[in-house]
Amino acid sequence: MTDKLPTGVEMNGKQLRIWFTLNGQRCREPLDGIAKVNKASIAYADNKRRTIMTEIKEGRFDYAAHFPNSPRAVMFSGTGGPATKRTVQEGIDRWLEVQRAQKASSTVINYVSKAVHVAKKFGKRRIVDISKSDIALFQAQLLKQGLAPKTVNDIFTVVRGVWADAFGDGILKANPLDRINNVGSDSDSEHADPFSRDEIELIGKGDPARSPDTRMIVFNCWTGLSLSELIALAAEDVDLVAGVVHVRRASVVGEFKVPKERTRLRVVELIDPALDLMREIVAAAKEAPCEEIKVIQRDNISIKKQEVQFLFRSSTSGLLWNGRMLSIWFTEHLKKAGVRHRGANQCRHTFASQMLSSYVPVEWVARQLGHADTTMVRKHYGRWIPNDTKSMAGIVSKMLGFRENRE
Repeated sequence: MTDKLPTGVEMNGKQLRIWFTLNGQRCREPLDGIAKVNKASIAYADNKRRTIMTEIKEGRFDYAAHFPNSPRAVMFSGTGGPATKRTVQEGIDRWLEVQRAQKASSTVINYVSKAVHVAKKFGKRRIVDISKSDIALFQAQLLKQGLAPKTVNDIFTVVRGVWADAFGDGILKANPLDRINNVGSDSDSEHADPFSRDEIELIGKGDPARSPDTRMIVFNCWTGLSLSELIALAAEDVDLVAGVVHVRRASVVGEFKVPKERTRLRVVELIDPALDLMREIVAAAKEAPCEEIKVIQRDNISIKKQEVQFLFRSSTSGLLWNGRMLSIWFTEHLKKAGVRHRGANQCRHTFASQMLSSYVPVEWVARQLGHADTTMVRKHYGRWIPNDTKSMAGIVSKMLGFRENRE
C-alpha cells in the first residue's frame, strides 16, 4: 500500500497523514476522521495536500482552517497576518472609504450601487478563499442576468479595486484580476441612436406650450454638449459676438463641478442654427435670477464660488433641470411630437452624426465634443444618417469650381 502512495502522503501507523513545507519547515499532519485507508481516502489525502500547496503558493493558506487541533496552527497563526481573514465586504468598505476621499460624490454613488452586486455574491467570504475561476464565473453570471457589458465592467471596477488593495497589502501573492479582461461590446456604436433632421424639426414643434424647453433640446442637437454641461450653462458662459459658449462646469447629482477631463473645459463654436437659438435663449433669460453657486474643482476637494445666471429652467416648475426631471419630460415630449423614444443624451450623438454626415472634419467634431482625439467620435458618437447626407460629388465639384457657372 505504501508503495502506491502519492508524493506527500504517507502512513503514520494505521493512520494517513500528509506532509508539506511551510516557511522552510516540513510539516506533517494526520488526517482525522478517516476510518479506512483505501483508494478513496488516499485520493482525498492527495487532493487535500495539493489544495494546501496551492494555497501556500498563492499566500492564502490558513493552517487553523485545515488543522484546527494541530499545535502548529498556533505556531503559524501569524504567517499571513490578521489581514488574511479580510472578507470581501471588509475589502469593499475599505475601498469605498478611499474613493469617498478622492472621487466626486456622483462617482462614489455609482460605486456604492455597483458594490451591492459584489457584496451579495462574495460579501462574507475571505478574499484569500476566492479563486480566479470564481471571479470569472461571477462575471459570466452577471451577463446571463441580462446586465449590459458597461454595467458589468462598472461592477468589476469595484472588484478590481478590492482585489488590488488585497494584493498591495500582501494578502495575495498574485492578483487574479490581472488575468480577467473587461467585457467587450458587440457593437462600438450600440449607444448611438441619433435624431434625423426631420425628427429634430418635429421635436421643436411638438409642444408650443413648452417652447423654452424644446428650444434647449434643439439647440443641443446643433451643439453636442453633454446633458450635465447643458443644464449647467449660464449667461456668463456665452459670447454672442464671437459666436461661442464656454463650457466651464457640469451639474451632476445636484452638485456643480468642473469637467473631469481637461479637454472638456473648452470653447464650443456655434454653427448658425445653434447661434440663432442661443440669441433667443439669452434674451429669454434676461430676467433670470443671479445666484452664487459652489463648484467642486478637479481634485474633488477644493471649491470655488461663482455668480451665475442660469439659462435653462423647467418652463413649468421654474426649477433648474436635473437628469431625472429632463428624462421624464423628454419621454412624454417625444410621444407628443410623434418621435420614436430615445434619451435626451442622443442630442450629443445627433450633433456628431449630423456633422459627419455632412463631411465635416472629424477633428473639428472631436474638439467641439471635448475629446482629446477622434477615437470616441469614430467609435461611439458618429453614425451615418443616409437621408441627411449630401452628395459628396456635388460638394467636391463646387470646391473645385466646376459649378460656379451654374449658380
